[in-house]
Amino acid sequence: MSKFRPRIPHDYFPPFGGLKSFYEVALTGSAVKAAERLQVSASSISHQVKSLESELGVRLVENRKGRLFLTADGAQFFDQIKGPMSEILRATEAIRSMPGRKRISLTLTPSFAAGWLLPRLSDLERSHPDLEVNLVTTTRVVDLERENVDLAIRRGMGEWPQTVVTPLMREVIVPVMSPAFAQTIGGMALAEVLKTQRVLANTTVDAEWDHWCQARGFQPPAANQRYSLETYELTIQAAQDGLGIALGRRPLVDSLLSAGVLCAPFDLPDADNIGYYVARPDGAMRSDVKRFHDWLLTQRN
Repeated sequence: MSKFRPRIPHDYFPPFGGLKSFYEVALTGSAVKAAERLQVSASSISHQVKSLESELGVRLVENRKGRLFLTADGAQFFDQIKGPMSEILRATEAIRSMPGRKRISLTLTPSFAAGWLLPRLSDLERSHPDLEVNLVTTTRVVDLERENVDLAIRRGMGEWPQTVVTPLMREVIVPVMSPAFAQTIGGMALAEVLKTQRVLANTTVDAEWDHWCQARGFQPPAANQRYSLETYELTIQAAQDGLGIALGRRPLVDSLLSAGVLCAPFDLPDADNIGYYVARPDGAMRSDVKRFHDWLLTQRN
């Protein structure tokens, strides 16, 4: 069947809302994720893409088992517009920057932003008052080059393709609980605690308790002892509220431990090989990005 292509003038511009929605869907493969990035509803994204398809007279996106994929026409169209769309983003960021300030984009997880970076930004303001940082907080691994993001702080083993990484700090995972909860278990050994007490499980990290226990020779807690929470932040808050024992990530919980709202009563060796890294696209850094990159490295102690 031949495709219907409407007759349009040479200087015709498709609706920009449709272009934005299609661009984000092409980047993320998901209407939900595209909606999160544009701060609209997923149904709005779908409507905008369908309107763009109607305007152009071609199918750009197809749904395969719940995930969106570009058609051949969609891939060709995205390849042609991604450069101009990136330039529009760069121009927008430049025009939005405050006069005399350099705008830098950094992507990192919400937990790392709240637990480590935000308390340190006052030092950045004192040290580099001309730098303005735009935080992109997400658990998704952002494609820095395609999405025009300058830097990322990532958790892992330091192996991400097409990036240059610099170690920022090691992560040490420790069982944490409220002081009140610690009193209820007295001098109970950790192996016994894991058998008898409620364990708070962060579902964003697959089988976190299982991996942690296996690395240290403990029997993982039974399924009926685990209380699942959707984010790391909720898990740590539940621990502060005395609901059970959680796995805290140092340095993210250091301030809570220092404040006495959490405690880590079990002295265990570090058996993990996970850390935080500053990642950037391969290639030369702008001078302002390098200054921010180097400042991040001064904060690791």
